[in-house]
Amino acid sequence: MSRGASSIGSGGGGTIYEYRVAALDLVGLLCGVQVPGLDVVPDAVFLQKANEFPLDDVVVLNRQGSYELAVQRQVKRTLEVVSSTGPWRKTMQQCLASLESFGDEIDADRHRLGLTAAGPIAGLEALRDLAASAAAQKSVADFLQELPRLGQSYHRVWKHLTQTVGDLLAESGVNAPEQEVVHRSAYRIARRLVVQIEPTEQISPRFPGLCAALQERVLHADSEVDAAGVFRMVEELAQEWGPRGGAIDAAMLRNRLRARGVALRGDPLARSAAGAGQHVELPGAERLTQAAQVQARAAHTGGSLRSDVIGELKPSDALRLEVHPAVDADTGSGALAALPPYIARPDGVDGRLRRVVAESANGSRLVMVVGGSSTGKTRACWEAVRAELPSWRIVHPLAPDRPAALLRALQDDVLEPRTVLWLNEAQLYFLVKDSTAQVSSALQALLTDSQRGPVLVLGSMWPTYWNHLADDAADGDELHGGMGAVHQLADLATTIAMPSAFNARELADAAGLVASDPRLRLARSRAASGHITQFLAGAPHLVHRYEQSDGAARAILHAAMDARRCGHGPLLTEEFLRTAAEGYIDEATWHTLDEDWFASSLAELLKPRRKLPGPLTGYRPRPGEPSPDSPLYQLADILHEKSRTTRKRKPPAPSLWEAAASHSRTDADMRELAEAARTYQADCEALYLRAASDGDASLLTWFIRRLIALRQFRRAEEFIEERSPSGLLLGELAAAVGLSGQYGDSERLARRAFTVSGDRQGHRRLAHHLLSLGMPRDATRVYSWAADHGDPSAARWLAGHYEAQGDRITADRLAWAALAEHGSPAALLALAQLRVAAGEVTDAARLCKIIADHGHAEVLAAHARERSDHGDHAAALCFYGAAAAVEHPKALEWMSWRCDGQGDPGHAEDLARAAAARGNSHALHGLAHLRFAKGHFQDAERLNRAAEQAGSVSAREWLARRSLPA
Repeated sequence: MSRGASSIGSGGGGTIYEYRVAALDLVGLLCGVQVPGLDVVPDAVFLQKANEFPLDDVVVLNRQGSYELAVQRQVKRTLEVVSSTGPWRKTMQQCLASLESFGDEIDADRHRLGLTAAGPIAGLEALRDLAASAAAQKSVADFLQELPRLGQSYHRVWKHLTQTVGDLLAESGVNAPEQEVVHRSAYRIARRLVVQIEPTEQISPRFPGLCAALQERVLHADSEVDAAGVFRMVEELAQEWGPRGGAIDAAMLRNRLRARGVALRGDPLARSAAGAGQHVELPGAERLTQAAQVQARAAHTGGSLRSDVIGELKPSDALRLEVHPAVDADTGSGALAALPPYIARPDGVDGRLRRVVAESANGSRLVMVVGGSSTGKTRACWEAVRAELPSWRIVHPLAPDRPAALLRALQDDVLEPRTVLWLNEAQLYFLVKDSTAQVSSALQALLTDSQRGPVLVLGSMWPTYWNHLADDAADGDELHGGMGAVHQLADLATTIAMPSAFNARELADAAGLVASDPRLRLARSRAASGHITQFLAGAPHLVHRYEQSDGAARAILHAAMDARRCGHGPLLTEEFLRTAAEGYIDEATWHTLDEDWFASSLAELLKPRRKLPGPLTGYRPRPGEPSPDSPLYQLADILHEKSRTTRKRKPPAPSLWEAAASHSRTDADMRELAEAARTYQADCEALYLRAASDGDASLLTWFIRRLIALRQFRRAEEFIEERSPSGLLLGELAAAVGLSGQYGDSERLARRAFTVSGDRQGHRRLAHHLLSLGMPRDATRVYSWAADHGDPSAARWLAGHYEAQGDRITADRLAWAALAEHGSPAALLALAQLRVAAGEVTDAARLCKIIADHGHAEVLAAHARERSDHGDHAAALCFYGAAAAVEHPKALEWMSWRCDGQGDPGHAEDLARAAAARGNSHALHGLAHLRFAKGHFQDAERLNRAAEQAGSVSAREWLARRSLPA
């Protein structure tokens, strides 16, 4: 049984309109079906505040191929297409911003611009049809030639579009933009517009089909929640997630629906089976996405996670949980304890933290302590769990890497009820590329599953990272996809702000405690402004050592700092540091170094001073953890934090990318640095190739396109053929080579593009360029090859070309071949339209009959509607007539209304009833409306009753408004 009716299904207006529209796309994502404007199945949906996209209400993406496909959609309850209205101007401003940011993708039809509104319907329909007409033309010049033949309503829409675009360009600083610039910008927008009309008070046209897909693909046969109930839940999730923005994938949706008790098809094996050690066959690596590979590694990595009772831990175990070791101090009375006494703030941060930690016994919760480097976050957490949860167990997932260890803990039932999941430096779990959404969704499932609790997820984080979790991502954000899941997780968190220093009253209250330990006495006497914890962790001393360093030592530190700020994990190999540091040493210094320069400089940076650790520290694995193949080093936290501000605008040395390609510790580290290299437009071929071989093909695609833009055509072709055989890239290369005047190579590449993947853009762009240069014979040769290989655009152009030359035999032969051999009626349709325009209606009808007899009545009906909207009623009649002859329901409806208008009511009713018999009950209702307008009330009632019996909701409402029984 349904747990509640969906407002989409009921037509109610209770849910915010934008989220109702978003829910339709989210359900499409969940079901794995196409959504309007995207020709493939989506793999992610962004809701509001998708900062990367100017049209950001709903952004639907597919990033699985060699390039990104996207529909950026703006949603308005009402959108009046008038240049003086604010919503229209703002929407067009966003479209221009999209052209600025994604112009190449939009022109290549990889990104589309979506507008969804409920009304006014007439204006939206005119805008939709104008967009279809613009998309059908090859250039703005062709479109402007077509425009005079369109109807008045489309002229008005074009006028408002161009006027708005011109005003906005002028406001942006383009002084009195030329008409050509305005027309070109308006055309680029119009040809990629995807206009949807979604009603506010009626059932969405997409609702029935999506409900069927939910039943067939998503819901388990035993589910107590039906498709309408799932729609309602998805609407609620859209409202919950919308204000946060970010990416949502199908896994997130499934997790949240599962937490609400929905039984889903294809759920993973029960946790008990995995815990029992049953073998699970993994799919081939080439079929796994990168996020899935992270999950697979987590599920199948050897070793066990340590779980200890908190009350049985010794103070020295705090160091194992990453509490900073304190500075040493001279003492004449034996060894000091592992940690200095803790200065608690019961009326401040410690009181708040301990209360929320204790409350976790009543239900699972996520607690995040947020503060700067070395402010005492981890020590405060250690003291809180020891004081409040001594009987609980604690798990600290670290190896083989933090995200994989955490996912393994969540999957292998390591987390029993009454367990603390310790996530120190939580950004290293949440904000790692390829595992962000996976980790966040898994933690959400843990926190919302009452049968697995109570558990406490306790983490610490710097404020800059917490802002990424809780707020909008800034432009140029270094972090990556899956932020929608992280935002949702952040909504579940209780945050505790860690002060950067002790205040005077707190220090006065702790005077006795400070006096009892030489380390606290030293910190109290030397720390500035109450920064006790920072001094204990050695922060000022480390900053001073960095600032005083020079030569090779400073180069090693800069290499480590840049690696960390560009996304590398905390552990750096010796080979990485050596290779990267070489590029940070200036020429004069390089010639003064001896052969042992790296070892001696590294030893200096590792050396403690005044009993404080150095800027770099060696990594030692814990008992039971695998030993690394080579030494690993960590940069001091305070220097990593400093690098994010002092070195933010300094590009890394090229040697950093060389080190990333050869000596990154993990594949994840390598991919993070490859993404950073792309941000800096670095020419680091080896790094991009390695990232591509590890599954990140987008980096290699970007690099190839950069080579094309730099006109390094031969090198780009070699990369495509050897590393990424892609018809799309070959087509783009063919177009660029043709524009450079190398027509023979361009034609060769275009044919190769078609051979690889059927891509036709290379041929089309080359032929169009040849025509623009006045070379029709060469263009005809290119188009002829493309038409012979099934390109409908080429066949349509050739048919029109020979028709214009008076060679109708060749035109008919080419159009017939395109239909018979390749199933494309486009060329025959173009010929039929030309012959109607020439007054040869009989011959046009012959061509349309051929199209209808080959099963393309739907195409005829669609073109008939377009011609009718453009005022070309002769062509519309020809197309509709051929479609009606094979009983196409919409064509029968149109012919019925025409017959009624011509005084043949009997034949009109016969046609309308034939249309209703084939599922188009609106034909009878529309005919009834025509009769009612003529004053034939009894006929109108009779026809509406027939329409109602055929399933017309509109006819039923018409009868109800007049209090007539159905």
